[in-house]
Amino acid sequence: MQLRKPLTIVFLSVLMCISIPFAEAQQIDNSPLLRKALTEYQSLRFTDAIRELKRVLEKDPENVSAQEMMAGSNRNIKDYDEAVRWYGELCKLKNIKPEWALYYAEALANKEKYEQSEQWYRKFLSMKPGDRRADAFSRTNFNSFSRNAGEYRVTYSSINTDASEYSPMYYKDGLIFVSNRSQKTRFVFQWDRTSYSDLYIVDKLEDITEANPDSTGKLVKESKPSKYIASNNSGTERSILSLFASNKIQTDEEESEPYLLRGKVKSSFHEGPSVLLPEGTLLFTRNNYVGGKAAKSNNGVNKLKLYTASGPGWNKITPFPYNNNEYSTGHPTVSQDGRILIFASDMPRGFGGTDLYYCVRTGDGKKWGRPTNLGPKINTEGNEQFPFLHKDGKLYFSSTGHPGLGGLDIFEVVLKDLKAVGSPKNIGIDINSSSDDFGFIMDGPAKSGYFSSNRRGNDDIYQFTRMEYTVTLKGKVIDAGTNVPIPGTRVILRNNGLTDTLVANFNGEFTRVLSKETDYELSGSRMSYVSRQSFLSTVGITADSTINVIVKLNRAENMQQWVSDNCETLKKTFSMDNIYYDLDQAEIRPDAIPTLDRIAVIMQKNPEISIISASHTDSRATDNYNRQLSLRRGEAARSYLISKGIDGRRIEVKYYGKSRLVNSCVEGVNCPETEQQMNRRTEFEVILNDVNITQLNCND
Repeated sequence: MQLRKPLTIVFLSVLMCISIPFAEAQQIDNSPLLRKALTEYQSLRFTDAIRELKRVLEKDPENVSAQEMMAGSNRNIKDYDEAVRWYGELCKLKNIKPEWALYYAEALANKEKYEQSEQWYRKFLSMKPGDRRADAFSRTNFNSFSRNAGEYRVTYSSINTDASEYSPMYYKDGLIFVSNRSQKTRFVFQWDRTSYSDLYIVDKLEDITEANPDSTGKLVKESKPSKYIASNNSGTERSILSLFASNKIQTDEEESEPYLLRGKVKSSFHEGPSVLLPEGTLLFTRNNYVGGKAAKSNNGVNKLKLYTASGPGWNKITPFPYNNNEYSTGHPTVSQDGRILIFASDMPRGFGGTDLYYCVRTGDGKKWGRPTNLGPKINTEGNEQFPFLHKDGKLYFSSTGHPGLGGLDIFEVVLKDLKAVGSPKNIGIDINSSSDDFGFIMDGPAKSGYFSSNRRGNDDIYQFTRMEYTVTLKGKVIDAGTNVPIPGTRVILRNNGLTDTLVANFNGEFTRVLSKETDYELSGSRMSYVSRQSFLSTVGITADSTINVIVKLNRAENMQQWVSDNCETLKKTFSMDNIYYDLDQAEIRPDAIPTLDRIAVIMQKNPEISIISASHTDSRATDNYNRQLSLRRGEAARSYLISKGIDGRRIEVKYYGKSRLVNSCVEGVNCPETEQQMNRRTEFEVILNDVNITQLNCND
C-alpha cells in the first residue's frame, strides 16, 4: 500500500526553511553531492532533496548541513517520524540552533509525545525568552483540550477521494472546495510531484453523506507513471498547502458528483480557498498568475495571490489591489453583508509567519480599504490561516502559534469592532488532532459544518454536528444479599484526573449530570461492606439519556470483617511506596529498585496477599497515548517482581493514564517538573481476603 503524504503549510515556512542550513558554506562547496542536494532543497523540491541527502549521509553520517536539510525536508512533507528522528539528532549536538528546538517540539507534538514536546518548547523559550508562542505552549495543560469532549459529532465526508480535498466554503445550496483529484495533466507541482489543485463544486449539501474512510479508493484507479514536466514552476507556492497524494487518476466511468469549476478561474497553477461575495463575485486564492503570465518574487518564488472573478461565467479575473510579488495573500472570508474581508498574509511587519488581516469596503465603488493586522491577541510568531467569519461575530481560524494538539489547530474568538474579545479558544479534541486541522466553516444556526484535516495522512473534508443533549447518571446502592438500600454510601466518580464524591441519600440513591464522550470509573464504599468498582461511559451517546446503575455491595464475611476491624494495623504493615518514571518512559529507574525489592520481600513472607500494580501518567498527552504508557509502566513493575520470584498470578495490572492526578497541575497552572513527576507513578494496592486494604477507609 502506497503511503499517502499529507498537505503541509508553505505560506512562509518554506522561506524560513531554505535559509537555515547553509552556515557551513565551505563544506558544501567542497562536496558535489551536497551541492546537488542544496539545489533541490533551495528549489523547494523536497522529495528530490531527500533522495540526494540520503546519498550524502551514507558517505558522511555526521554532516550537520545534510542532517539539517534532511530534517527540514521531512518537516515540509509532513513525514513526522523522520522529522523527529533528524531534529532529535541535531538536538544532541553541543551547540544547537533555537529553530531546531522549536521544530523538534512541533514534530514531537505531531506524534502526540506531548511531555517531550513541552520540554523542548521550554528549551526553545530559554533560547528565545521573548517568544510568546513558546511561553504559552510550555505552560499548556493538554488535558484542557478534552474538557468539552462530545460537543461535536464528526464524520468522514463522502466527497473525499484518494486525492486531497480541503478548505470547503458554502456556495449557494452546496459547497465549493479545493482538490487535486484531477490527474489529467502533464504538469506537476515540483515540491512533491503531485497535480496542481483546482476548485470543485457540489450543488447540494444533502448530497454529502457520511462515508467509510476506507471506501474512497473505489473512486480512483492506479495510473501509469506520468512523465514529470517542471514547466519552470519549481519555485511555486501551493495554495497555502502543499499536496501529497498518491499517483491516481479518476476515470470518466467513475466520475464523482462534485464537478470541476472551469472557465477563467481554472489555470495551470494552484487554485485555492475561496469565498462568494454577496454580489455574486468569487474571491479566490491562486498562484501569481493572471492574463496568461506568471510572476515571481525577487528570490524566485511564485507567491499566492487573491483574485476576484466577476461577470458572466466569472470570466473577468481581477487581482486584489493589495497583492504583491514579494509576499502572499490568500484564504479569504467575508462578513454576511460583504463589507468586511479577513484574509491571511505574510506581508512585512507582521507578528511572525502568516497573520490574519482585515479590509473594509464602503461607498458605491466598493473598493477595499488598506489591510489592517488583527493584532497580537490573534496573531502569533507562528502561522494564523484559514479564517472563517460566522454571522454571530465569532472568528474561527487555524494556528500553529496558539497552544494546540500539534500542527494546525482550529480556534474561535469573538470579534467586537474587529478586535478580539478575550483570548482565542482551542475548540477541543472532537475536531482538533495532532495533525493539521483547518478550513472550518459552520452554518448560520451554528449546529453543523465542515472542516479539513490530514489526520489520515491525506487531506480530507469532515462534517460535524454540534451535540445538544444531556446525559444523566441515576444510581442506587443496595445490599447484594437482601436488596435493601444502603444509605450514606460514598460513591466516587473518577474521570480525566477529576474526582467527584457523592453520598447516597436515605433511599440509597444518587444522581449526577455526566460529561459527554467521557469514560468514568465508579466505586462504592461503606464500612462492613466490600468496596466494588465498575465502569461506565457516555461515549457514543448522542441524545438526551439517563444511565441507570445499581451498585450491589457484598457484606463482608468473617475474614473480610476481620480485615476491616484491623484496618489501621494492616495498612501500616502492608504500606508500599510508589515508584516513579522519567518523562515519557516506562523503564524501571535505579531509584525504584529498592522499593520493588522490599515489595518482593513482603509478598514472599505473606503468600496470602496479592497486589494491584496501578500506574499513571501526567496530563500532557492524549487519553489513548497515556493509557498505553501507563499500561507499559504497570507491566514493567510486574515483570520486575516476577524476576524476583513472585508468582505473576498474584499481581494484577491496572492502568489509568492521566485520569488520577495527585496535584493541581491543571489548566492555567504552570507546574514545575517536580510536580509533574509526582503524577508519573505506579502505586501498589494490597488485597487480603478479597479486601483492598489500600483503598479501605478505616473511618467508615
